[in-house]
Amino acid sequence: MTDILAEDVVNRDFFARSEEEQRDFLAQTWCNHCMEVDLGMINPREFESKDRVWIEGDCVKCGQSTVTEIVEDDE
Repeated sequence: MTDILAEDVVNRDFFARSEEEQRDFLAQTWCNHCMEVDLGMINPREFESKDRVWIEGDCVKCGQSTVTEIVEDDE
């Protein structure tokens, strides 16, 4: 597992994504606290490092922090 403290993390603008992408990423989530899929996310913040892109936010059901890692296609 990657050590997040060793990563050079850059903030990204989640709201620069299309509305369709925003809806999909905010709906298609996994909450480790609730142990349920697709509960939704609020307060999204997007980040990137050398090896990955991810969105952190709060679970709609329980309010705990949730993370969705994004795989970007090289089109």
